[in-house]
Amino acid sequence: MKNSKKALLVGLTATAAVAAVAAIIAYEEDAVDRIGSYINRQRVKNYVKNKFKGNSKVLKAVESLSDGEIDTLLKILDRTGNWKDAAMDVFSDVKDKAVDYKDSVVDTVEDTFK
Repeated sequence: MKNSKKALLVGLTATAAVAAVAAIIAYEEDAVDRIGSYINRQRVKNYVKNKFKGNSKVLKAVESLSDGEIDTLLKILDRTGNWKDAAMDVFSDVKDKAVDYKDSVVDTVEDTFK
């Protein structure tokens, strides 16, 4: 074979290999996206089961949502969960400070009447 034919054969083989790798990567990305969407949908379903006692109408509504809508819903639920945790922390701090203040008042009153 001549050098030009060898170069053409090597070029075509390299192109085919690159195309095959690109197809595999595209397929794997799609598979990862589908798995992520499935997991997110299951997270929402579990939330519905826990918070809404498995209400069938809400579960049907979740089934009809698109993957983008599921992602948006999860973002909202995550944010409200963080707000709830932050509020609980603040209320806990207020309670602790109130108990500390009560203890200091009791100590002051006891010291005054000794």
